[in-house]
Amino acid sequence: MDPKFSIVCNDEPLSTALSNERELRVWLALQELVLALLADSGFTSEAMLFAWKNEPRHLATAKEPYAWRAAIEEIKNSDLPSKAQIFRKDPEKFVLITDKPVMLKIAGEITSALLHSYSSRHRISFAPVHSTSKEPSGLAR
Repeated sequence: MDPKFSIVCNDEPLSTALSNERELRVWLALQELVLALLADSGFTSEAMLFAWKNEPRHLATAKEPYAWRAAIEEIKNSDLPSKAQIFRKDPEKFVLITDKPVMLKIAGEITSALLHSYSSRHRISFAPVHSTSKEPSGLAR
């Protein structure tokens, strides 16, 4: 099973989650889609879009949420199946990348997390989710 990740606020108790938990492959699908759209239109820079993901304890700038709003507009206004032709060789990835509601939801969560970081001056991280087992520990029977 693919590990799950979410965006968390490092400055709130218990690293409050700012996004839903998703498998890494889902996050990477959005990244690949946005990079494909960026290659076509150059609406912003890759560094601006993914600083939150690449820098632990990232403090967002004012420009980052705007860059993601532009990415959301690109996703909304694009014919994803035609823009994502390079992913057709992997049918599972192609279906995921061309699922506009899912891609928009994730991009919206990223935008919200960046807005939280910038407006609250809180640091955020893209972090693996540590599952907590509900099974009792130890050897008791």
